[in-house]
Amino acid sequence: MFYKVDRTKARGLLQQESSWHPDFKRFPPARAPYGREPYVRARLEAEGGVTVDAKAIGWTREHVHLKWQDADYRMHTRWVPAAWVRRIERDESSWQDPYDIRDAED
Repeated sequence: MFYKVDRTKARGLLQQESSWHPDFKRFPPARAPYGREPYVRARLEAEGGVTVDAKAIGWTREHVHLKWQDADYRMHTRWVPAAWVRRIERDESSWQDPYDIRDAED
């Protein structure tokens, strides 16, 4: 099955996406070990100021790569400017990753 692509719409999406993609050559990304990513709260200005609780699965000096689950249980990932993000504790987050590796409590 073939779908016709609206080139104008596709060009706009590509231009929009590229503005949110970090320059990895200039700022190499860092990552936490799997299951130990820090929790963050981010205000997504591009989506009308929606606030999400997420995990920071990667970051550069200028951007943070977020992963979160919405109310319909769909997973999302997105690079956003670091200025939109602040770190929070796992217990403060409205969403908690069930696969977190947690230290044994005494």
